Amino acid sequence: MNQPISTINTDFELEQYLQELYHEVNSLVYADDDGASKENKFTEYVMELLAEAGETESIRLCPYIKENKLENIQFKINGYGIEEGYETLHIFITHYQDTNRLYRVSKPDFEKLLKWPTSFLNAAFKGHLEDIEPSTEAYGLAKLIKDNYKEIDRINIFILSNGSISHDPPKNYTLKGLDNVTFIYHVWDAERLKRLAQSKYNREPIEIDFTETLGEVIPCLAMPSQNDLYECYLAIVPGSVLSTLYRNYGTRLLESNVRAFLQQTGKINKGIRDTIREEPYMFLPYNNGLATTAQAVKTGKREDGQLVITAVKDFQIVNGGQTTASLFHTEKKFKADLSQVFVQMKLTVIKDEDKKNQTVPFISRYANSQNKVSELDLTSNNPFLQRLEELSRTTYAIDPADPNKQTIWFLERVQGQYKEALNKEPTKSKQEAFKLKFPRNQVIIKSEIAKYMNTWHQQPFHVAKGAQKNYTQFLKDIEKDFKKKKPDRVYWQDIVANAILFQAADNLFGRKNHEPIGDTNIKSQTVAYTLSYLHFLTGNRLNLEQIWSTQAVPEELQIELKKGLKFVYDFLNNLDVALISEAAKAEKTWTLLTAQSNHPMNFEIIKKYLISDAAFKARYDAEKVDTEQVHKYDALQKITSLGIRFWDGLYLYNLNSVILSKYQETNVSMIRKTLKEYGTMTDNLVQRGVEIVDLITEKGIDFEKITALSKLDDKELIDPSTLYNRLSRLTDDNWKQILDLGEQTNTLSFNEISVLKTVIQKLKRRETIDLKRLQATQTAIDKLKKFGIKA
Repeated sequence: MNQPISTINTDFELEQYLQELYHEVNSLVYADDDGASKENKFTEYVMELLAEAGETESIRLCPYIKENKLENIQFKINGYGIEEGYETLHIFITHYQDTNRLYRVSKPDFEKLLKWPTSFLNAAFKGHLEDIEPSTEAYGLAKLIKDNYKEIDRINIFILSNGSISHDPPKNYTLKGLDNVTFIYHVWDAERLKRLAQSKYNREPIEIDFTETLGEVIPCLAMPSQNDLYECYLAIVPGSVLSTLYRNYGTRLLESNVRAFLQQTGKINKGIRDTIREEPYMFLPYNNGLATTAQAVKTGKREDGQLVITAVKDFQIVNGGQTTASLFHTEKKFKADLSQVFVQMKLTVIKDEDKKNQTVPFISRYANSQNKVSELDLTSNNPFLQRLEELSRTTYAIDPADPNKQTIWFLERVQGQYKEALNKEPTKSKQEAFKLKFPRNQVIIKSEIAKYMNTWHQQPFHVAKGAQKNYTQFLKDIEKDFKKKKPDRVYWQDIVANAILFQAADNLFGRKNHEPIGDTNIKSQTVAYTLSYLHFLTGNRLNLEQIWSTQAVPEELQIELKKGLKFVYDFLNNLDVALISEAAKAEKTWTLLTAQSNHPMNFEIIKKYLISDAAFKARYDAEKVDTEQVHKYDALQKITSLGIRFWDGLYLYNLNSVILSKYQETNVSMIRKTLKEYGTMTDNLVQRGVEIVDLITEKGIDFEKITALSKLDDKELIDPSTLYNRLSRLTDDNWKQILDLGEQTNTLSFNEISVLKTVIQKLKRRETIDLKRLQATQTAIDKLKKFGIKA
């Protein structure tokens, strides 16, 4: 029996978090409208949080319960994740109660959470597949485990709960006959989830107590001089210590970019392996060692006065990941003796947390390594992505709903860049103008570029491997393609066109319980394979310029695309494999698809949307000079960032103050009109506008006072960005009135109230709100208009 915790003084922040989590889950269930249980939505939500935090990867919701003859649960899982190469398997088991109060998970229930997933794993590893329903995805997972059990080194079992778990899981759990597999339990209850939500960098740092976990300490030398930025220690670490750390933590030990590089280069370096096996005593002089970082370090002294490291917090290997992985895998595979293997280590402790994200990439870049890690692998601050960012900020697209308006697709080169840019706007009106210019639904993150372009390049098998691995492969390819040239404006337009095409195909496939083409669990693989197949059939001659120019996929082409989706979906479903999601990662699956010629798409129709040879040459072969265009759009941004109300206010201000000439006043009027209609400014008007802004700045006139003179509102602008603006202007009193009225009159359902409460929290935090919930919020508010509510 799980009782609410009423006798414990739970902290206010935890109570707030539970309220938000409760409404988050309810609003997800309501918004998706797919019949999913709240337990499954909670599981999916938390799995995504943990994936973002680097705790897991390649996650999939997979609810499965097996009961015995007495109708007692024999085993249960809620989801899983598989790292490429099957080195690590993640299993998720959930304990969820539909409550916004903190409750305690009882000891008997906790023991069931320990038992159920291991019973499933035991059946899978030992091939007792008759115990699992063949029609379920869990059966495919179990078969995959059985067929690849020799490759699995560790299993992370995540226990997820919105309650409080005070019980400790076993530390050295083993399954009979699987002594080589390390089982590690991870308990993520309400308190730990709250800590993750409040974490500055959205991840939980690794903390290692060498004395407690390894029974030894690390002798070291400290840097003699001190400074405010960092401390540095040099040490010689036993190979067995590094092997044990990798066994327990796997690739979580590795800084994210190094992790991705390691996954591309393989587990074992042949030279390292041979040295360990044949000349272990020579490992230290042969190997370049490790470069590591930490947030904090604990040191002590032995009786002989030797300084030792006893514990580290947020320990990350930024160089030497393959060395560490090779030690573990060579010891495991070849039963190698590591007693004579030692590795030099440089540990840098970054004291200033705010500067850590800036400093660590440079440590990665400059440290030596057996394998060259390219500049693109290690940081977002590379010329290619910087150039794309520059292009994204200065390339205007039409609004398909109103050709007289223009918007910009925003590349988020660094996580959180969009929110940061928005928050830098000094006034509310400028923030509103920013969101109109850069709609939230037109933000592209760098991993999405990789998804769209690798689909265009006919590599859906890379796309199927997940965002991080696909992104790493994309970086390797573009490093070669753009070694001696920069991407131009056409390249960015093609990225956006592919984004529009991908999103259209995704919508055509449909949603669960809304007549989708098929099982939505393989929707992403079907979309990537279908589009790559279309590009294969057309020789990459689809007219991306047309899609860019119209910001839409022609309806006639969408009809053929839907036929292709059905064809590819059937192809994937007819594969003789345990898990389609895993088969999609293999290039041979793509090769099989390209050999198919019986697709139902009408090629005569598709031909109408292919680019001609002359147009292709004009678009892609011509030499392009973008410098002047970039400067023009930089100047234009200086004007548009001030917002329509500034230019309207300036026109009114000048009627009394006469600080502008008649010619300048005319230009202000033209800028105001163009911005209001989202029209196109001439180069001359842009230049005159910049001169006027500089003049106002030199005179020291308050921009906010000028803006305040305007009486304009944006009610005539209708798009998702405007909807967000309207909601963000509602005060706390407005929201309280809406909620009270909705509940007291029974006009709004429980689910609608949950959506409203979630949106309120996201607005306060300036977090992204998906379009579905924005629309649901507007619909709910519209129901209350008969009571005098205005929003």
